Amino acid sequence: MATVNNWIDHLTAASKADGVAGPIFPGAGSEGILVIILVIIWIGWTVISSRQESDKLEKLARRRPSSNAWKSNITDG
Repeated sequence: MATVNNWIDHLTAASKADGVAGPIFPGAGSEGILVIILVIIWIGWTVISSRQESDKLEKLARRRPSSNAWKSNITDG
């Protein structure tokens, strides 16, 4: 079992000697793809939540509650 005293020297020496050293964590290089997927999910989430909120507000506007409607303490769910 080898011991590593200086990680930077270990990686550079291994890459120069036989090209064994590679990424030090799995999935290296996939960050760009993950960011794109995240942006797509974020935009989708925003669109869906905006539509749901608009539908709920339109439903409430059609009911036209009066200024004293809050006194009956009836929740809309």
